[in-house]
Amino acid sequence: MPKPRHHVLICTNTRPADNPKGSCGPKGADAIVDALKDMTRDRGLRDSVIVNRTSCLKHCSRGVTVAVQPDNVWYANVRPEDLEEICSSHLEAGRPVERLAMPDIPWE
Repeated sequence: MPKPRHHVLICTNTRPADNPKGSCGPKGADAIVDALKDMTRDRGLRDSVIVNRTSCLKHCSRGVTVAVQPDNVWYANVRPEDLEEICSSHLEAGRPVERLAMPDIPWE
């Protein structure tokens, strides 16, 4: 298998419901991971893109948090309807999706 071009990290961390930071898990993170894995497979990107669940990526209030490496592009508030654009624009064409860019905020 060739070295992948992108490694997509998706936070699936779950904190207690009363935690003021919130967390990505209850915002549908597992469904996003599964959908993006399916989408990359269906588009023939299986050998060039790895999609992994992670624990906390330190931007809890902006979740679901997605980080695309080695580009060091971070996405905030990702929803299932955003995956098509992330896949076609960023993972296939190399153009990050600016409207989803994580603001330059301190780590939480």
